[in-house]
Amino acid sequence: MDPVGILSAVEIKIPIYILISYIALISICLLLRRIHLGLAVSFLFVFYIGYLYNRSFLIETLKGSPLGIVIYAGLGLVTIVLAIISFLSSHK
Repeated sequence: MDPVGILSAVEIKIPIYILISYIALISICLLLRRIHLGLAVSFLFVFYIGYLYNRSFLIETLKGSPLGIVIYAGLGLVTIVLAIISFLSSHK
């Protein structure tokens, strides 16, 4: 199957409250000229949606080992910390 066919066959249903939250956060970041924070918010959104829709696959792949989930959550936490640092730092 060609790549366009694969992409057109995928259907992802993102809850509207998550989508509205994402749009609001990105808008605030752009209005405050915090481009790096906006990128971090986008990454976290994709990170969360990826986990939300692939949770069963991740658990099946890791064969019930909590270490993989802890690593996945740890990377998300590191991203949040970097976003906070970016938000608090002054830009010229």
